[in-house]
Amino acid sequence: MMKKRERATRTRANLVLAAARNFDRHGYDGTSLAAVCGDAGISMGALTFHFRSKAALAAAVAEEGVGELQRTRAARPRTGRPLQDLSALVLAVAATLHRSVHARSAARLIAEGHVVSDWPADWRGEVEGLVECAWESGALNEEVEPGTAAQLVRHLVAGVVIDARASGGRPDPAPSDFADVWRAVLTGLAAGPPQGTAGPS
Repeated sequence: MMKKRERATRTRANLVLAAARNFDRHGYDGTSLAAVCGDAGISMGALTFHFRSKAALAAAVAEEGVGELQRTRAARPRTGRPLQDLSALVLAVAATLHRSVHARSAARLIAEGHVVSDWPADWRGEVEGLVECAWESGALNEEVEPGTAAQLVRHLVAGVVIDARASGGRPDPAPSDFADVWRAVLTGLAAGPPQGTAGPS
């Protein structure tokens, strides 16, 4: 009985992983249950035993991925200094999205509207709260609006997902590359007064 349960657990985990890879690459609509079965090396009967539909499979993938992201948020160090705490949050979430196909797949399924989750609001709210605290404490450049800074963070982390997906899930470019990008953001690009911001003449 124990071996049977262990085998069932492994089968389910393999299906969720295969589904995550397919959802990450092709999205919900571009993923077929047959493709998931083929990638997992598992029969359609075994899949339908564990998941009654593609929607149920997507929900399982999203639950796994969001769980990883939420654990990342909870585990990161906190200093009480808003910019340092924002950096820790951004770097931790970026690393998780780069490393974990479950997390990337969950983000895509949620963005496409196939799975409902509190994660986007939680992530956005925490980023906005830290940026606002940085602005109120004077740690944020006075020329940068909090809303603009929060939007920049979201775009940067979305870029990590795109890079990781384009690399086919390989471990490069490494998260350390993103850390360099993040340092450049905090430092600023211009050596003197900001340039290149003028609109069209």
